[in-house]
Amino acid sequence: MDPKTFQQFEDFIHSKSVALIGTSPSAGFYWLKSFLNYGFPGKIYPVNPKIDEALGLKFYKSLSDVSDPVDYAILRVPAHIVSRVLDECIAKGVKAVTIFTSGFSELGTEEGFHREKEIAAKIHSSPIRAFGPNCMGLTCPESRFAFRPDLKPVQGPVGFISQSGGKAIDAYLAITETQLGCSKVFSYGNESDISSWELVEYLHQDPKTQVIGMYIEGVRDGPRLRNAIAACAPDKPIVVWKSGVTEAGKRAVSSHSAALAGSSNIWEALLRQTGAATVDSFECLVNTIVTFIRCPPPPGKRVALIAISGGAGVAGTDSLAQYGFEIPRLSADTIEALSTVINAVGTNIKNPVDMASSYFYPENTVKTIRHVAEDPNIDAIIVEAAPHYVHFMANHMNLTDMASMYWDMMIQAGQYCVKELHKPFLVAVPAVGYPQENLATRVQFRKANLPVFSNIAEAADILKIIYDYYQRHPNLPIPPTLDLEK
Repeated sequence: MDPKTFQQFEDFIHSKSVALIGTSPSAGFYWLKSFLNYGFPGKIYPVNPKIDEALGLKFYKSLSDVSDPVDYAILRVPAHIVSRVLDECIAKGVKAVTIFTSGFSELGTEEGFHREKEIAAKIHSSPIRAFGPNCMGLTCPESRFAFRPDLKPVQGPVGFISQSGGKAIDAYLAITETQLGCSKVFSYGNESDISSWELVEYLHQDPKTQVIGMYIEGVRDGPRLRNAIAACAPDKPIVVWKSGVTEAGKRAVSSHSAALAGSSNIWEALLRQTGAATVDSFECLVNTIVTFIRCPPPPGKRVALIAISGGAGVAGTDSLAQYGFEIPRLSADTIEALSTVINAVGTNIKNPVDMASSYFYPENTVKTIRHVAEDPNIDAIIVEAAPHYVHFMANHMNLTDMASMYWDMMIQAGQYCVKELHKPFLVAVPAVGYPQENLATRVQFRKANLPVFSNIAEAADILKIIYDYYQRHPNLPIPPTLDLEK
């Protein structure tokens, strides 16, 4: 992206005033509440000829009635008048718009295509830029620009690009749930103007963005998107989920965003050429994004697994082996060190490490993690944190603070592994009983900047994606959030 276009994006992303055209009580003043609840510091101009005042703000009959300059406009009006309202925005000197309205090419009708062609021509012949139609536009915590009333303005290193407005919302909520935040989230819809490849170029250059996630249904210009992702991938991790790969999915794409879904083989080839990390589910998309930020580059494929039970160790070993990882025998020095902290009965102190009853002694668990992490035969560690065991024991022994203290000590060992040894430390928290305690455990690890998964197999899957990405891009900068010791 050239400097002029980058600055153009910066200007409208950090708009100082916004007109909400068509916001109304029929949708609960959705857009107005989005900006009020998110704490937008600039001027808000609600436009609706049927309303004089609501939520403490004066309403305007039309955009031309607003005497002050307007930087941005969100169009929530019927499809047949979008073109006329767009003329008003252009005449007003609005820098950019979100065309929230649907009813264009995604309908697959001649009328829908004509409407979209008409507004695209107006946009391209003027300085204005536009998201959509049929999209949510943008959210930026820094500028307090929001596309949903219940979002919290949590700034962070994740940039997200989505063809779908729903997936853009899902991503924002899911990423903040992991105790991270977003730099910008974009929903671009039908791509009549602002396109997926432009957004990749922008986030590639954006200093506030460390990792990029992307949800694609189809594309208007495959070569430009391929080139944008390929240019970005060596500099910033970019994780792509392409949906609409089945015949039924392709039909759904056509009715949702009017994009060309294309064959799955073509898409696989295109994305493979870019060097991006590709995933096949929303959960994998979010987990991969988060792990890039919380995981140092795996120095190799040798993984140690530490669990409370032999069964978890065996099943986890299968998962790791299926993803091409080695589960090597620990060194003689490590085995000797572990023999002093793990009870001999019912345990395995090779690899995987089955701690059995020794798991209930936090000092022993911490020592085990440190000894295993220091082993020269080990490149990464996956630890099963099992709230259903720890909280049972805490309740059974009437030790109120045991669980929180236990996780704090495990966190310190994990951070030692990451920050001083520069080895990935992944935590599997199985959702087995104790739902409130399970959630609290996940939050505790996430706040400590450690990646958390629902099971060992999930952790192995994401670790493989991270490992392969660093193999393809050996000069990829390490996320500065890790704050690794030199």
